[in-house]
Amino acid sequence: MSFFNERYRKVLRISLPAAMHNLLNIVQGLIDMFFVGSISAVSVAAVGVSMQYMGLMYAFMSLIYVGTNTLVSRFYGARDMTKAGQTIFMMILFSFVISGPITYIAINYGPELFNLLNTGEEVAKEGTAYMKMFALGIPAMYIMGVFFSGMNAIGATKIPLFISISGNILNVFLDWVLIFGKLGFKPMGVEGAALATVLVIYFQIVLYLYVYVVRKKIQITIKIDLTLLKRALKVAIPTWVERISSHPSYLVLSALIAKYGVDSLAGYQIGLRLEGIAFMPGIGFTMAGMALVGQGIGAGSPDDAERDAIATTVSAAAVMGFIGVLMIAFAHPMASVFSDNEDAINYAAYYLRIMGFSQVPLAITFVMSGCLRGAGDTRGTFLINTASLWGLRIFPAWLISMITDTPIWIFIVCVAETFIRSIILMRRFRSGHWKSIKV
Repeated sequence: MSFFNERYRKVLRISLPAAMHNLLNIVQGLIDMFFVGSISAVSVAAVGVSMQYMGLMYAFMSLIYVGTNTLVSRFYGARDMTKAGQTIFMMILFSFVISGPITYIAINYGPELFNLLNTGEEVAKEGTAYMKMFALGIPAMYIMGVFFSGMNAIGATKIPLFISISGNILNVFLDWVLIFGKLGFKPMGVEGAALATVLVIYFQIVLYLYVYVVRKKIQITIKIDLTLLKRALKVAIPTWVERISSHPSYLVLSALIAKYGVDSLAGYQIGLRLEGIAFMPGIGFTMAGMALVGQGIGAGSPDDAERDAIATTVSAAAVMGFIGVLMIAFAHPMASVFSDNEDAINYAAYYLRIMGFSQVPLAITFVMSGCLRGAGDTRGTFLINTASLWGLRIFPAWLISMITDTPIWIFIVCVAETFIRSIILMRRFRSGHWKSIKV
């Protein structure tokens, strides 16, 4: 399986821009963390926990990502661009339906959400302020998710990449101005970081509208077809249920680690953001694998879809494995960039060194899950991923937290669970069951 054959070149042409796009997303988060880290460890913890709660928003966004990508990629493979444009329109309408309640909760129930995790009064106060401001961009983020997924589904991954580059440049400038009060603005602290993110989201929406409306990469067909929405939700709902049931596991981990003190929690949040350097490229390859499998099935070539999926998995493992080595070798210097609290830096370094060993199986987990979803096998991925997270990660971590005085053993449990899950998902994909699923 040489990287020089045509299949791998095709996979990399689609995957690398998608990977870079997602890498830039995490870079944006790291930039926010860098600026916020100069305020205090409390601010770092507040923003980190806020974004974990906002991760529930991404769980609902899986309805958008999976539904849009699965249908548009199949219509693109079958060369039915009218239906592809109609799918985009229906998913935009659906975005308004699901973003409203999430926005309301984020604005009105911040203190209660932080109290659930016993983060302390200072963290809760700053985190609530961040969450309220960030909530103003949630509806636009869902619509942007539709536009992003549509481009990925047809393999036009360079477009989201260029839009992301523009957004990152603007985000650095706005963070500097709004957090610290430059150019005549008053200092806003963590609220400034949130406002900068919101403004960038709306800026990127404008760029996507240019691509769809002016350049017509996919011409949006303004026609209501509830059948298309039903088909999209049929494959997306199991993934949504998976995300809804699995996301609390990350909050539980934060709560377990918070038992060891604010420095442990702050270090864990820094480690999570830095791990995203590998995590987000993995999601980029996942989106590419999902699109390629959908296109192959739509074109009536499931065997080609399988070969594309394997090539995408190998590519993702190579990239994430390399980043894993960097995580192990440069853990402490990387962590020290985002805080001057030595205890928090040490905890972040422990996390990075341990999790560096899980990056290859994590790549397999990401891409195999995405390819199975692209084929419509969302129920299988839901059962495997949810059972593994709660049964093999959270429950052992909870037991260990009661008998140890360090979170390091919890990190080791996470690595072991990732290895086991990657093997199960690979066996599921290689069984070929997904080739006969109807969407």
